[in-house]
Formats: sequence, structure tokens, C-alpha cells
Amino acid sequence: MHGVIGFAPGVFDLFHVGHLDVLRRSARLCDRLVVGVWSDELAERVHGTRPVVPQLERMEIVGNVRGVHDVVPLEQAALRPAFDAVGFGVVFAGADASPHDAAGAAAAAERELAGTGVRVVSFTDVAETRSPVLREHIRMSRAGGVGAAPRTSVA
Repeated sequence: MHGVIGFAPGVFDLFHVGHLDVLRRSARLCDRLVVGVWSDELAERVHGTRPVVPQLERMEIVGNVRGVHDVVPLEQAALRPAFDAVGFGVVFAGADASPHDAAGAAAAAERELAGTGVRVVSFTDVAETRSPVLREHIRMSRAGGVGAAPRTSVA
């Protein structure tokens, strides 16, 4: 296989413009983009919330994004097993996190992949929509609460 393989792991629940932004930008920084989609159980263990959209459906959605070459299921958050299986040269860390969390995810990825030569890229300026924001808005709507302040789109 020729060129740089990029790897973008994440939950990718409630697919939104923030996901699209990260995947498009990731695809531009590598020759072949592989996306790892977390299992429902892994997402629940790590984030405390089970995804709304089941893993197989999330994989189908992500796999149909222009620039994504392959999608693999992930049962663990550790990057080293994914590196051994995929052989990526760049990983996109913290894609669906707040800027602070993305920086922490990037630092953790650098520690875990030390000595492999993998470059870690973190996007801290992605579109404002994130799955936790959508989930909270849905929760507030169901509870009859007033929605969040008006939002602007960067798409």
C-alpha cells in the first residue's frame, strides 16, 4: 500500500457537521483515511452514555463520507492494537471532543504511540456542533425545557 494511512477513531453518534468537518480535514492530510467506529459498549464505558445510533449504522454513515476509504469497528479505545492492525502513519485524536479534551486526547495518543513514528493531529477549531450538545438539546426538548441559546452554523 502506498502513501500515508490516516486513522480517525471515534463514536460518530448523531452524525453532524462537526464529524463531517473532521473527516474532510483528516482526509486532506493523508492518502488513505481509515475510520475506527467505537462499539456501543465502549462508548458507554468511556463516555457514560450509550450512542443513540447503533454501531453498524454509524459505520454505514461514516463509510459513505467522501474521502473515507475504510471503516473498522473498535471494541477498545487503545490505539496500539488499531495501529498494529491498520498500520496508520497519522492519527486524528479527539475529533469529537471539546478543544480542551482534544488536546488531552492528543497528548494521550502521543504517549501511547511513542516510538512508532505515528504523527498525532488534533483539530481544536471544528464546527461547534458536537454529539453531547445535540444529546443535551434532545434531552431538554423531551423534558419540555427551553432549548439552548440560538446557535450559528459554520458549515
